[in-house]
Amino acid sequence: MQLDLTSFVLELINFAVLVWILHRFLYRPVLAAIDRRRGAVEKSLAEAKTARDEAAALKLQVEQRLASWERERDEARGKLAAELAAQRDKALAETARAAEQERARLAALEAKQALERRSSDERRALGQAAQFAARLLERVSGPELDARLVELLAADLGALPDEKRQALSDAARAAGGSVAVQSARPLSPAARTRLEQALSQSLGVECRAQYAVDAALLGGVRVALGSWLLQADLADELRFFSGGARDGG
Repeated sequence: MQLDLTSFVLELINFAVLVWILHRFLYRPVLAAIDRRRGAVEKSLAEAKTARDEAAALKLQVEQRLASWERERDEARGKLAAELAAQRDKALAETARAAEQERARLAALEAKQALERRSSDERRALGQAAQFAARLLERVSGPELDARLVELLAADLGALPDEKRQALSDAARAAGGSVAVQSARPLSPAARTRLEQALSQSLGVECRAQYAVDAALLGGVRVALGSWLLQADLADELRFFSGGARDGG
């Protein structure tokens, strides 16, 4: 086979034309398409990476937020538990204080009731003793006891404080020396004389007595001088013994 130079040159030209046509109309569009595809893929990859990074950041943010919520929940739970414990302790303390106050109130009430019962028993006992003493004194009292009580009243008049002596003296002068005397039974002349002398000497005023009998006195005398009342009688002593108030100025 002989190589024809002209044919060879033509084949070369045909090949060159074919290559140019292929390059012009096929290879360049293919490369452009490949480039566009590569760009789209790279863009998709970049977008995917961005989305992945954003997703990772969002995940981290969500995890951080969840962790923050858990911490806040734990803190709120701990705070609530502390408040509940404080309220429980306060309620228990208030209940204990109220119970202690109630116990103290009941104890005070019981003590008061016991004191009232004891006082009532004492008053009843004193009343019974006074009644017994009154019956006994009714049996043993007499003129001698009256005279003795008059002597005791005369001694008390001599020992009066100056202020009270002056008040009695003024009352005696205002009454013109008149005094009212009550006794359990008629006084003897000697007892009357002794009483009037003691009044006159102690008060510095001549005293004249008006006598009356009051069997309730049991024994002794009462001397009324204006608004003043001098007493040396058994009934008054018994009332004082049994818890009654003593009459007199």
